[in-house]
Amino acid sequence: MSNLSDIRRRLTSVRQTRQITGAMETVSVAKMRKATERFEKCRAYTELLGRIMSLAATGEQARSSRYFTRPKSGKRSVVVLSTDKGLCGGFDHDIFRFADSVCDDDTIVMPIGQSACEHYKDRAAVDLSFGNAYNAEHDTAQKISDKLLSLFGDASNEISVIYSAMYSHTAWKPVRRIILPIEKPETNGNVEATRITLFEPSERDIIERLVPMYVSAVVYAALAGNAAAEHSARRAAMSAATESADELIAKLSVEYNRARQSSVTEQIIEIIGSTAALNDQGADYEKNS
Repeated sequence: MSNLSDIRRRLTSVRQTRQITGAMETVSVAKMRKATERFEKCRAYTELLGRIMSLAATGEQARSSRYFTRPKSGKRSVVVLSTDKGLCGGFDHDIFRFADSVCDDDTIVMPIGQSACEHYKDRAAVDLSFGNAYNAEHDTAQKISDKLLSLFGDASNEISVIYSAMYSHTAWKPVRRIILPIEKPETNGNVEATRITLFEPSERDIIERLVPMYVSAVVYAALAGNAAAEHSARRAAMSAATESADELIAKLSVEYNRARQSSVTEQIIEIIGSTAALNDQGADYEKNS
């Protein structure tokens, strides 16, 4: 039988843990809603830029632009997004498992987030320039996109990003999106039929100005989407932890009540036995006297 003080001490500890996980779940819900709203807003902007890029990609200038052609030299570079704080179940593990299946030994991995930096710190081909840049802000996305644009063509012949895409409030999965070179849409051989847009001042100028905006928007969308999925995963993990704590509290409460009842019963038996012994002793004394 467990000691009452041990059960009481464990009950107090579990209840305190339950308060922490419950509070973290509430905070994660609020952060998830905010991050989801931010992601939905930036997704519309990114999709619009993507449609404009698709129009520009069918033009004559796109054929000679370095942004639409895969360079012959350089290595593949993959930006891997993770979390900074953890406590979100297997969220980071799923990203790393997916990234490891995509990257080979020659792939340059560019981790973002403390978890990714810790996972890839001993890798030979790793670039830790963005290790502390896990922040879903426009300034952060702009700095990362500027670095990616400078790498493309010389050090890298393909740049992609791996992050967790959120499909609903309870569903997300790791995905890989190629940023550079920009993929050209399929036209089935009829290019002019798909191009009814006139570009002003010129198609070349628009491409040179639009590509940095497009890359920055894609990076920001990845950061925002990964943040929304992270908060959703943390909410689910804290909800599961809170439910487990409730079940353990109920189990320990039953065990504590049984132990206390057993202790009280044992004390009553001892009192009854002592009373009976005293009565017998008094009866013997009266008999002898």
